[in-house]
Amino acid sequence: MSLLVSPVSSDPVGDITDPGTRPGWGAVIAAACTPAILSYLAGAVVLGAIGAAGGARGSVAQVARVGAVGWLAAHHVPLEVNGAPLSVLPVLPTLLLGTLVARGAVGVVIRSGIRRPADAWWVAGTVAGTHGVLGAVLAIAATPVGIWVDPGQAALGCALVAGTAAGLGLARPCGLLDAVLRRAPGWVKPGVVAGTWGLAVLLAAGLATVLIALAVSATQIVQLSGADAGSAVGLAALSIGYLPNAAVAAVSWLAGPGFSVGSLSVGPFGVHPGPVPAVPLLAALPDGPAHSWWGLALAVPLLVGVGVGRRCAAAGADLKQRLQILGVAAAVPALGAAVLGGLAGGRLGNAAFDPVDVPFGTVAVSVLVMTLLGGAVSAALPAPRAPRTDPTPAEPDGEPASPESSAGGDGDEGDPQAPEGDATPEQRHADAADGERSVQEENAEG
Repeated sequence: MSLLVSPVSSDPVGDITDPGTRPGWGAVIAAACTPAILSYLAGAVVLGAIGAAGGARGSVAQVARVGAVGWLAAHHVPLEVNGAPLSVLPVLPTLLLGTLVARGAVGVVIRSGIRRPADAWWVAGTVAGTHGVLGAVLAIAATPVGIWVDPGQAALGCALVAGTAAGLGLARPCGLLDAVLRRAPGWVKPGVVAGTWGLAVLLAAGLATVLIALAVSATQIVQLSGADAGSAVGLAALSIGYLPNAAVAAVSWLAGPGFSVGSLSVGPFGVHPGPVPAVPLLAALPDGPAHSWWGLALAVPLLVGVGVGRRCAAAGADLKQRLQILGVAAAVPALGAAVLGGLAGGRLGNAAFDPVDVPFGTVAVSVLVMTLLGGAVSAALPAPRAPRTDPTPAEPDGEPASPESSAGGDGDEGDPQAPEGDATPEQRHADAADGERSVQEENAEG
């Protein structure tokens, strides 16, 4: 997510007095086509290299058509392969494509100098429309035989992914978030910030769970990697592409609902066995009954909620405001889990592996409840104190102490060896009189 937000300007709202010049249609369309072409070429090269490693031989036209399918899949457009539905698509190419689109949109803003939210929406809409048209054209004219794509779904999916990526990229340099929340109460924006942090930590926990499971299943990964180098390369690329999908499924497992692949279902309290595809990534799936300690996985989203609550406590002035911030913050990871859960699953043919299901509605409710539970406890605690700095020592009259007074007192007092030149004329006269009186007394005694 942070890759899509480019810190171009330190001023989130922008200088309205210097709005810049809105670029023409041609400049924005060219900026939209650049990441589209680059991602298409990258997909064609990668898929062609994987096919060549597996021994496949094809012409340039065939590789170009396969690249078109990869580009549509990167936009998460459902496919039909020989009549079988395929909508469980890898999320990693979508993230990479979104990063390119976001950078391209930011480049338009930098070159033209526009910083107003209205202009940002215009740029994002143009980018979305350009990708939508390209998606429909590729679906009609560039897909290979045996693969069918609905042109309407292609246009909608490509426009939605590209427009969302462009909007996220322009959020900071053009102040889109501030423009959206300008009329909202003051506790909404801190809640969005705290909730975004919670979603990022939750996804990191899901990814860590998958990596730990893969490390434990290293022997099975080797067995599933194929008998030759070409198969190993293709299966490795497939597993890497679906790694974010697995991380989202792991979040669902940590939150309680779990996930399923065909007849196989996995949750923290039980496992229903079933066949799975021979892909190295799926070696992370358990091959036996659930363990009693798996229930401790539910502590992870609760701890994330505790962290979110502490951020709400630091942002709120009183308990009421903290709970208001927490309500917004809990909705952010719940909504994120629902969206990502919908992207991570889908149809996988008509065989025993269909469908791949991450119950995004149930996951959203579970994440919402756990974030509220953990956050309410920590938000009620005293807010963390800011570090204190010691003030400069002061004299009794309130003025800062001078280095001389702090180092050596106040001059002659307490220092019998103080030089005479530091005394006033009255003091020297009194000292002389005392000396003469002492001499007279000594002569009288003598």
